[in-house]
Amino acid sequence: MLNEFNPCRPCWDTINDKDDFNINHSYKNYTISPLETKVERNIRTRTVTPVVTGSSVAAFTFNGGVILAADVLGSYGSLAKYRNISRIHQVNDRTVLGLGGDLSDADYIKEAIDTKVEQDIIEEDGSKMTPLALYAWSTRLMYYRRTQLNPLLTNVIVAGMENNEPFLGRVNDKGSAYKEFLIITGIGIHLAQGWIRTILETSSQINKQQAEQLMDRIIKQLYYRDCRAFARYQVCIVTNDNVEFKVKEVQPDWSLASSLRNTE
Repeated sequence: MLNEFNPCRPCWDTINDKDDFNINHSYKNYTISPLETKVERNIRTRTVTPVVTGSSVAAFTFNGGVILAADVLGSYGSLAKYRNISRIHQVNDRTVLGLGGDLSDADYIKEAIDTKVEQDIIEEDGSKMTPLALYAWSTRLMYYRRTQLNPLLTNVIVAGMENNEPFLGRVNDKGSAYKEFLIITGIGIHLAQGWIRTILETSSQINKQQAEQLMDRIIKQLYYRDCRAFARYQVCIVTNDNVEFKVKEVQPDWSLASSLRNTE
């Protein structure tokens, strides 16, 4: 039986200082009512402060498809604690999701999407979650949670093939969204987006092999300069034919380190 899962269900704070209490004076007794009921206080809650986080996700379109990449590290503060977490989620044979930011909220989003896909299968009406549909649905979900003052602190990248054309869009934790041929989240916006945009704008449409080589350069750059990056990473390539996943590892070259000065 399909479990009922409503991603827009409100999640209440469980701070335990909201009980009834009396202020006793010799002349009057004041009673202050609680801000929430005992039932509401016992509802499972979601975090509003990121604890385990993932770093940058990079994605761009090429001639005939879309490529995404993200490392597999979940950082517990500054501790590289979880070293095998996939942050690219396949929705179906033409749609994938890249997630950066708070990883518990990322799991929440993946669970919500998988439930919706399962409902579409059960209904047997021929409908399928396309990249554009997922992009619009994610925008509504993120914006709704923002209006409830309980945002999902995650950046979502939706990629895939829409009507046989590459599709790439981003939704942030406030519900703001845009579509672009190049999207990078996290600190990668500052470390890699400038030079990679120059390459993509000045060159003609690159093919699949060139796109993969370029993505390897991006991840290597982030590994060198982002202290929350990890050497092992996952690459996802979406085309009209299939969705292809690869696991790679950065091979760094630190030979220049001895010649660097005043970098502290």
